[in-house]
Amino acid sequence: MKAQLNKTRDVYVMNLETAKIEKFEVTKKITGYRSLPGTGGEPDGRGGKLGDRKIPVYYTMVNQKGVEQKVLNNFYDLSDAKKKLVETQKQLSGEEIPPEIAKGVWDLVGSSSTQNKVAEHYNKHASLGRDITDFVNSAAKLSGILDIDKVMMEVTFSDGSTAVYSLYAVVNGKLMWEFVRGTDVDLNTVEPNFDTSNSESYDFSRGGANAFMDFYDAATRAGVEFRSVSGSKASTGRVTCVNKGIGRYICTYTF
Repeated sequence: MKAQLNKTRDVYVMNLETAKIEKFEVTKKITGYRSLPGTGGEPDGRGGKLGDRKIPVYYTMVNQKGVEQKVLNNFYDLSDAKKKLVETQKQLSGEEIPPEIAKGVWDLVGSSSTQNKVAEHYNKHASLGRDITDFVNSAAKLSGILDIDKVMMEVTFSDGSTAVYSLYAVVNGKLMWEFVRGTDVDLNTVEPNFDTSNSESYDFSRGGANAFMDFYDAATRAGVEFRSVSGSKASTGRVTCVNKGIGRYICTYTF
């Protein structure tokens, strides 16, 4: 938060995890000027040369103040709501998505219906909806004072892959989630939509043929063309995808 010149503004410093909040009064003033020598030859745009310039010297004064009781109460409510939400998220993080919804994170790529089904699975937990609603409502009471980080949720799949969802809205009490990114069992980064604009290399040495087929299905949904070549054992499980021009994205794999 930037201090405005010759104006006093209140700044709150908060830590939700430790439930600590402090208030400071910040004032920024000009105390004088200093000279910045000209370059001696640089044109000024008007046919002349740049001369010395005066640069203002600023002074920032900070005084600690007492936190208003209303702000203090709202902050403690928000801190408690955040702790409850984090605890609920920890409990749900160990719950795997049923395979009939999605076997792994690659199933989410290019499939909005599957992405939404995963979100709906977690929305069925009443405790999650209640805790997020309490957190959002508590945060609203501190609007203009505190910037709240997005609510993120990590989900796990039966194949060992994970996905991260971000809460972007609460509509009539319903949680609206967006799939942000994920990681498969071989630590390949998985995006919501298959990127066919850049060259990329994927490794499936751990997940093997099953992981590759999940990747293959996701890529073919994006219209990717595949080619198979023979290779040494050292390259087994390696896939390289290259952009070959507009509308052509070719993945070459060796198994």
